Formats: sequence, structure tokens, C-alpha cells
Amino acid sequence: MTANWKKATAAFVLALALVQPAAAEESWRTDFEAACSKTDQAMTMSVKELRDLLAKCEALQKVIEVQEESVRKVYLKRLALCRNLYAYMLEYKQSGQAQ
Repeated sequence: MTANWKKATAAFVLALALVQPAAAEESWRTDFEAACSKTDQAMTMSVKELRDLLAKCEALQKVIEVQEESVRKVYLKRLALCRNLYAYMLEYKQSGQAQ
């Protein structure tokens, strides 16, 4: 192997290592936006849809809890607001109060 080839390979591996965390971060933020963007539709959702969203919120919470402190604080608070609304609507629909 030539020295240039080794340098090129090392640079590629380093670039790949730097890109992967960014892609993982984008993935959870995309999931977060998808889950919390449906709060205005919560009243019309089925029990199954609400349960699915609550499961997504639980999974997202675990991912967000390992983020940097300021990101963690903001997104955990926002996630709690979404989750609480979905949980309330699920409880409401299951209690038979919904028509």
C-alpha cells in the first residue's frame, strides 16, 4: 500500500465517522417532528393511533435523554407536552366519554 492510499483511506473513515452521528441526530429529530406534529389531530385519532404515538414518544424519550444538556432539556419538555396530550386523549377515548 502506498502512503497516499493509506491517507485517503484514513480520511474516508474519519469522514464517515463524523457523518454517522449527524445522521443519527437527524433521525431522532425527524421522528420527534413526525410524532409531535400530530397534536392538532389527537381528537380525531383512533385508540390504536394514540397508542402508537405514545410508544414512539417513549422510544424518543430514551434517545433524547442521552443528548447534550440544552438539547435534552428543550426536547424532553416538548416531548412531555405531546405525550401528555396523547395520553389524555387515549384515556378520554377509553373511558367511554368520547362519542
